[in-house]
Amino acid sequence: MLSSRYYSASRLGTDAKPRTAMIVDEDDELYSGFNDVAPALDTRNLREDQTFQETLRTAGIGRKVPSRMGTGMFRLGTVSVRGGSSRAGTAAARPVTAVRAAGYTSAAPKTPTRDEAKEDSIEDRVKLMEARIMTLVEESCMLSAHPDPDDDSSIKRDYDLGQALAKAQEASALERQLIRMQEQANLGDTHNLDLTFAVLCNLAGQYALNEMYTEALNTYQLLTRNKLFPHANRLKVNMGNIYFKMGEHPKALKLYRMALDQTPTAEKDLRMKVMHNIGLLLVRMGKFRDAVTNFQHIMHEQGDFQTGLHLVLCSVALNDAEGGKAAFHAMLDVEPPSCHQDITIDDENDAYECVLRDVLRGDRLSRWSRRAAADAERCLALAAAALVRPASRDDDSGGMSWCVEALRGYSGGGAGARLELGGALAALRAARAHRPAQAGHKVLQRLKAVARAHPNDRVLRAEANADAAFVAYALGNWSEARQLSEAASRDDPYSCAARVSSALAAARDSDSPPAWAEAARSLAAASHLDPADLVAMHDLALALEKSGEPSAVEAAEARWSRIRSAAGAGGTLRALAAAGLARLARDRPDDPSAADHWYSMIGSWDVGVTCALAQLHSEMGDAQTAKHHYQDVEAVWPCEVSALEWLAGEAPPDAALQYYRRAARLQPNNPRWGLLMGGCLRANGRYQEALTLYKKMNAKFPDNVQCLKLIVKLCGDQGLSETNAWTKELQRAQARIKQQERVSITSAGSGSSGASHSPIDQIRVGSRSGSAAQPPAHARLPSGDSAVSRTNTYSGDATQDGGHQLNRSISRSEPRKKNVDEFDDDLPLPPE
Repeated sequence: MLSSRYYSASRLGTDAKPRTAMIVDEDDELYSGFNDVAPALDTRNLREDQTFQETLRTAGIGRKVPSRMGTGMFRLGTVSVRGGSSRAGTAAARPVTAVRAAGYTSAAPKTPTRDEAKEDSIEDRVKLMEARIMTLVEESCMLSAHPDPDDDSSIKRDYDLGQALAKAQEASALERQLIRMQEQANLGDTHNLDLTFAVLCNLAGQYALNEMYTEALNTYQLLTRNKLFPHANRLKVNMGNIYFKMGEHPKALKLYRMALDQTPTAEKDLRMKVMHNIGLLLVRMGKFRDAVTNFQHIMHEQGDFQTGLHLVLCSVALNDAEGGKAAFHAMLDVEPPSCHQDITIDDENDAYECVLRDVLRGDRLSRWSRRAAADAERCLALAAAALVRPASRDDDSGGMSWCVEALRGYSGGGAGARLELGGALAALRAARAHRPAQAGHKVLQRLKAVARAHPNDRVLRAEANADAAFVAYALGNWSEARQLSEAASRDDPYSCAARVSSALAAARDSDSPPAWAEAARSLAAASHLDPADLVAMHDLALALEKSGEPSAVEAAEARWSRIRSAAGAGGTLRALAAAGLARLARDRPDDPSAADHWYSMIGSWDVGVTCALAQLHSEMGDAQTAKHHYQDVEAVWPCEVSALEWLAGEAPPDAALQYYRRAARLQPNNPRWGLLMGGCLRANGRYQEALTLYKKMNAKFPDNVQCLKLIVKLCGDQGLSETNAWTKELQRAQARIKQQERVSITSAGSGSSGASHSPIDQIRVGSRSGSAAQPPAHARLPSGDSAVSRTNTYSGDATQDGGHQLNRSISRSEPRKKNVDEFDDDLPLPPE
């Protein structure tokens, strides 16, 4: 039988190097003799020993077994069978050193092997469960936290209040299970109270976020009533917030004051926030005097812009002008937030310096500081707007000027300049209906002055120049608008509003399809700077439409469709996009129902849209639907001349006469309405009234040849003696007209008119446009008067913050036009 001393070598593995086989330097005298190994212990040649290897294979010792426990049990059974019961008893009583080698026994090992699984202790299980609970609490907090706009990390977190509440409830259930497990193990005194506080506080917060206010209050009461949590009294602020949301203001006020009384004096920040909540609650309850006292104490101890704004609003509500001014001065005494200004660049063409400036402008700290400064300026602007008297907002005197002067010495940036910008635009908006041109020039000069007064603030200067470019564009000063837009683009290369104004001004200056194509390219570049600017996208679609290229028209249709489907588009912008799509659909005569669909999508809130829809149905031959839409227009806006004209053409002479009289009152300088009124009178047989009407028209319009022709015809038909006199007057009028035509032809090449196409000028001369350029109309009279074409146009301007222009026309003029002078002479004669 193989000696038991070889078993240790088999456990280490036959390929392992023996521990006694050590290489020692033979020249070392100090360690000489250690290489001498007894032959019985020499294992260096065991791998070459055939007898030993054969014994290992037959005995099964060298085979791989599932585990050491299985091997030990197998050998225990083998020894028991071979040994017998009597021998086992004597072996346990006698010493075994005489028959067994040291370190080896054929019986089962008394100590567990390395592969045997150890049972976890109660302390280890408690630690694992605490870690699991804290993980759930952290995940719940992350799911309920709003995304940080300044977070530059690529990891996008989810925002799910329902999932956050589920994880908070799971953490609470595990925490209760942990407490029971510790109590069963008599370890209740070692429980982590901070863990319980964190779990319950998070659970109550998740209940509040999910608007489960009753459950949240019950959870908070578990914490506040437990004396083991020394800081639980601060949670009464959260309970007050919940009562405030529920509308129970007295209970909220009670909890706020309890929290304030239990907050130490050393914690000044927390005390001021609680007092701010109390002030807001008093405002909601209508106790403005008490709220003013709270806000004044906060401004004295630790003032901030938000509290100052609330103090100003309370003073204004109490009609305390002096208190409001004092509160505004207290806001100016607050230390402004530090804002990282742009670095100064000596050479704008240096690419390295420009990139460095852009990088420093876009880092997280700069964005945070700019947002804090913007919040401060917003509070100052709102406070100034509240101090301005309502009667003085239109003329911008009194309160606005005082606020601007007070902000001139403010060290927090260009708050005063931005307030002046807002005041200038508000004055322009107020004067839109009265004297728009004069107000526009005044506002333009104010905006230029603001830009010149701040040479070191590039952002403010760019904003002022962009607004000034918009005003110049509205006034029709295309070259000045381009100059101001280019200046704004130099100060802020990423200003989309400035680039849009520059492109539109350049296109309107030449007003040709190539110019609009170039403007479309510039507007496309501006849209790339701010893809979310839907107004710039709409202007780009308009430019593409005006360029006239087939591919450009398809691109315009795609952009208007994108605006219609955009989530951030307002009702006005969606309506304008639908109007553009309707115009494109009208250009395709094969599918008139598409234009009808888009006009119907806009709705009946705009008269021009309804008129365009009525004209479309009239062109399609659906007179009944067209009449319905025109009647809607006439009911909503009785001054719409095109609707009056169409309805008069479809009505009997008596009703048509009323429509024409209303149109004549709207356009008293247009002789066409008098001619149509005379036609209605003649159709009814009222020839003498028609003659009287024509004579009055001749006194007002002596060169109207058509009126003189009608007078001559009526006088001749009635056999009046004044027929010859009116005939001579007709000849003289015709001679004057021919003379004027010859003079106009002679002076045609001497110069060109400098008429302005400004929208403001169009508003100013809108009442006189009827006589200067007679709009075509379509009137079918029962008397047989010939038809005259009609147009319906819709145009409007809309802007966004930043000064974008929207020039749009829903329907276009018909190509065929017929002057009033082309009436047929075949007029009805009086009965014999």
